[in-house]
Amino acid sequence: MAVELRKALELYHGTVEDLARELLRLLGVNETDRRALEIVLVGGRSTTPGMLAERLGLTAAGATVLLNRLEKQGYVTRSLHPTDRRRVIVVATDLTARRVRELIRPLAEESFKMMLNWYDPDELELIAGFLCRVGELQRIHRERLRDMDPYPR
Repeated sequence: MAVELRKALELYHGTVEDLARELLRLLGVNETDRRALEIVLVGGRSTTPGMLAERLGLTAAGATVLLNRLEKQGYVTRSLHPTDRRRVIVVATDLTARRVRELIRPLAEESFKMMLNWYDPDELELIAGFLCRVGELQRIHRERLRDMDPYPR
């Protein structure tokens, strides 16, 4: 069973990578830009440049370059925070929400229907727990990788 599970996880990760590449092509962005758009949209369609820099492992200057690119493409806007004029808020545009919805909604809806039709409530609870744990493991490993020297001697 361990071999089958490993193969299944490898297949899953490969298909996620393939899907991400197609999204990059259709949106006309790079992987970091795509992830930034995801963070902005999941965060309620707004965030801050500092939060993006932290989540993406970028410097403040790197986040500025990224935001300049996304703003030029019409995917985000920057504005002053409504109550703290010293802070900047990054907001996803309607174009971003519409494009991502067009590209992702069919997969999300089909996945949800499939899960509800194929699995009983106990299995769904197990699957949800697995996905949460795997997500946490990936977050921990990402932090581990961020602390590593990219050019060890």
